[in-house]
Amino acid sequence: MGELMDLVLLHAFPLDARMWDVPGALTPNLRGHGEPDLDTLARQVLDQVGDEVVLGGCSMGGYVAMAVLRRAPERVKGLVLVDTKHTADAPEAVRNRLTMAERVEREGVGEWLADAMLPNLLSPNASPQAQALTRSMILEQRQEDVAWWQRAMAKRPDSADVLGKADIPALVIAGELDPIMPPEITEQLVDVLPRSTFVEMPGVAHLPPVEQPEQFRQELERWLTSAVR
Repeated sequence: MGELMDLVLLHAFPLDARMWDVPGALTPNLRGHGEPDLDTLARQVLDQVGDEVVLGGCSMGGYVAMAVLRRAPERVKGLVLVDTKHTADAPEAVRNRLTMAERVEREGVGEWLADAMLPNLLSPNASPQAQALTRSMILEQRQEDVAWWQRAMAKRPDSADVLGKADIPALVIAGELDPIMPPEITEQLVDVLPRSTFVEMPGVAHLPPVEQPEQFRQELERWLTSAVR
């Protein structure tokens, strides 16, 4: 999309690059190894992309984007944050993540995980295609990645300081019906980022690019054309 730099989009938990239907974008699959830490994923991303990027992420992908910005701010020329937040997890959220990680390690990734996650990821109005894609992505993840991702997210820091220094154009997108990251939470990013645009997508939950890929592409292209190019 951008003429001079890569557009990089980072996937949500517990999904993979198939959640993005954005032609021309680089969409790495994030893989956990070693001690769980989002900085590990940030290094993976930086090794796979160009020297100047427009960097986007949904949910967990947004957390990784913030970790990239913390590590190499000079390489990020624009930021797209979708249904994510800058704050660290509260103690109860940390406990829930660690409990899920332990269950995944005991039982593997199965229908139980998809059944638990889908009501939080998609709205009741999501198309059968969106539901099938999301379920298949969940079921096809490696159990070691799912557990690692949860442990890494549980220990992530608050990123307000990093975002506050990011004097770059930023697009913040929120799904109107997101039950785990409602728009008023995502919109807090606007107060932290120096140069941001906020868009609330109606009728979708935690995964706007999956539920309404065409509308998501339109919002992204509109912003890229006006703010980045």
